[in-house]
Amino acid sequence: MGIGWIVWWLGLIVVGALAIALPLLAGLLAALVMAWALILGGVLQLGGAWHPQRLRSRLWHVLLGLLYLASGLYLALVPGLALASLTLLLALVFFVGGIMRLIAWSRHRDVVGAGWLLADGLVTLLLGLMIGFGWPASSVWAPGTLLGIALLFNGVSGMMFTLSLRRNGRLRL
Repeated sequence: MGIGWIVWWLGLIVVGALAIALPLLAGLLAALVMAWALILGGVLQLGGAWHPQRLRSRLWHVLLGLLYLASGLYLALVPGLALASLTLLLALVFFVGGIMRLIAWSRHRDVVGAGWLLADGLVTLLLGLMIGFGWPASSVWAPGTLLGIALLFNGVSGMMFTLSLRRNGRLRL
């Protein structure tokens, strides 16, 4: 079992590095995954609408399923729009997240270590502003690069944790 985890973490590291090296391709692939998730959700929603217990709400389930399906198909056919939308959402999430961290810092600035909240809030806010003010051009690099960084760090931290478990005798390879 342990060797499987090593292979998994190495795979994440490689995919993360590729996403950083090819951010536009990684972003487009992420947007297409989102589009296909909407398509699958729409199909499942439509299928579930015919369940006998949903007789009263069948119309809403059908309409929601059609909305998911149409949105997913549109984004799958126009992946650039999906990527631009994903980037704008990412900018908004970082911007709001940064503000919330700054509010948390202001409420806890007398606590030891609260400077980390301030640093996190400022970096997150600035990243949101940078992506947002650079939009739609930031769509070329932001989602793919951030996905790559997340995958790379996830792979590295998972690998280090797995190797630590092995060193401590809690996992055999």
